[in-house]
Amino acid sequence: MVHKPLSSRRSLTLVTESSQRTDMDDQRFSASLQKSGTGFWNVPNSRIVLVFLGLLNAVLFIIAVGLGVMCAGVREDSSLKDSHSAALKLIGELTDLRSNHSDLIEAEEKTKRLLQMKIQDHVKLKEQIKQLTAQNIVNQRQLESLKIEKENLQTNITALGETCGRCPPSWIHLNSSCYFFSYIESSSVMKSWPFSRMDCIRREADLIVIDSPEEQKFVSNTINSIAQGNVFWIGLNDKETEGTWVWINNVREVERRYWMNGQPDGRENPYSSRYGYYGRDEDCVVTTYSVTNPWKTRSDASCLENQYYWICERKSN
Repeated sequence: MVHKPLSSRRSLTLVTESSQRTDMDDQRFSASLQKSGTGFWNVPNSRIVLVFLGLLNAVLFIIAVGLGVMCAGVREDSSLKDSHSAALKLIGELTDLRSNHSDLIEAEEKTKRLLQMKIQDHVKLKEQIKQLTAQNIVNQRQLESLKIEKENLQTNITALGETCGRCPPSWIHLNSSCYFFSYIESSSVMKSWPFSRMDCIRREADLIVIDSPEEQKFVSNTINSIAQGNVFWIGLNDKETEGTWVWINNVREVERRYWMNGQPDGRENPYSSRYGYYGRDEDCVVTTYSVTNPWKTRSDASCLENQYYWICERKSN
């Protein structure tokens, strides 16, 4: 069953009502003529007129129906066009929204990838900074070591330059003295304090007497440059009176700042008396290089039982 539009049905209703009213008017007009008994209905041509009027009513009815249908169609077409235009507009907007959504998703993924790359670069950069920091610490230590070595080499170069013609070979010159560090001649030979002094005397010298801060610094730096970590006998002892330290030139040592912490401790050794040399242990003094404090370099040791390298000193030519 086909459903006509509401506008078409209304048009048909109006046309039908108009036709019915016309028929009713014709009937009333015919009835009034018949009552009068005379007039138009008795005329021979009256039937033709009635037929013509009926046809005219039918034609007018058809025209009215056609106009109603045409008006309804026009209105329906206009409504459909508007609906179609609105639908096309919505479809276009939906397409744009989908396109924008796809662009946003793509931009989000791109941003995520970029962020991940930046995070990885940041981690790598932190690791590089950590490595460079560690390397910088190592370089700083090496630089400090090289500075010390440079100072020692400059000292040795100066000493060697001044030694030429003034000191024997392998001796180091400073001011008016020549110094022999036994480690330079042989790193495998070490002696006790008495035998070390005998070797110095054989070389027309004696164990070193350190009587100035300049000489103390010279000895410490030289030990650091040629034999770092090793110990050397010097010409200081307390063989006559325990705790009274005297150099081999009979000058008493009163400076305390050159002793290492806790030194001298002067421990006694009951077995040292059998050697017939001094009466107590640790009556002689050694010196070395101190990394923490170049001034605190001395400690007492057993004159006979300990064997170390030694330093001789003599006047230069």
